[in-house]
Amino acid sequence: SRELFEDKIHGSLASWLEGQELKETYQSANSYYVYYTLDKKLYTQKSKERRDKAIQVGADYLQKGHDAEKSMNLSQAVQLYAKGLEAVEPWTFMDLTSNGVNIPNELYHSYVNVFSGMAITSNVSQLDGEAFKAISTPIAGCLSKNGIVIPNVKLKASFVTGAGAVSKPIETDYNGTAEFYVTNITSKNKIQELRISIDDSFMNALPDAYQQLLQNQVWPAAKITLTLKDTPIIAYFFVNEEHDLEGLEKRIGSLLTNNHFTLTEDPDAAELFIDFSTKLDMGSVVTGGLYDLNTCLCSFELKIYNNKTEQLLMNYTANNITVLSPVHKTAEETMEMCVREVMRRVNRELPNRLRNLNLN
Repeated sequence: SRELFEDKIHGSLASWLEGQELKETYQSANSYYVYYTLDKKLYTQKSKERRDKAIQVGADYLQKGHDAEKSMNLSQAVQLYAKGLEAVEPWTFMDLTSNGVNIPNELYHSYVNVFSGMAITSNVSQLDGEAFKAISTPIAGCLSKNGIVIPNVKLKASFVTGAGAVSKPIETDYNGTAEFYVTNITSKNKIQELRISIDDSFMNALPDAYQQLLQNQVWPAAKITLTLKDTPIIAYFFVNEEHDLEGLEKRIGSLLTNNHFTLTEDPDAAELFIDFSTKLDMGSVVTGGLYDLNTCLCSFELKIYNNKTEQLLMNYTANNITVLSPVHKTAEETMEMCVREVMRRVNRELPNRLRNLNLN
């Protein structure tokens, strides 16, 4: 253990100091003592070399970052400034000033200000749409910085309120413009909001602390108000005879009617026919530390048809969702546990599946 202790001290010192020499070690009843001497001349020389190297590398990334900014390649500029910060960070206890420029400070301010002074404008501020249909009108976002258009920066469009599907993020062209299409509207909210903003996926390659620095800045965005026409989608929700998970149909019905459709009790009046079935199988008993557990295997199938043409529009299924219920639970309590667990999955997955349901 004494050798390991000495090696640990030696390794820690070696990472910061050079020219040290182990002179003596001794121990008392409770402590180890290690005595090092440091060659002052060699230490001064190595410190200067490391300082000069940190300044050189940091200044190089700083200049490359400035060049990328001048070329309006802002995502690359961010990456370069971040690499410069990583290079100088271990040596910021030294004075890393060169020609009157504090390299770490300049890298930091350049990094956090890459996206300052930017704005996004859109060709439209308001659009009309219909539930579960696309909008043919393109939405164009133009990115600029201090009045100069910015090419080659990826923008994204997304629903802030309401729900639906929008075309994928795309880089701005030489005019600083990126064009998007609403491919589906899956919420029945009368007023919804879209937002065009900078796609921040480029930050995934940055260390977490550096990501947070950028996220704390004010990012440009453009807002588009989407107004739905008064044409609700009428759906008939049919619960099949094959239905073991009692209570699940009520929760899924509430989810559908609250967020997406208007449900009717008259199948002839419906535009959509929703066929719903569930299955519950009991598996083996699992021996637990405090009590044994019943294995419940829950499955469901939700099919949506065009009620006029009988075309299958969506088939959403999940099989053998495993729920472990203590054996002392009543049948009603076990059923509630199963329904609750299945709804966790439905709440997570169904809105995404509905994005592909298009009635055009």
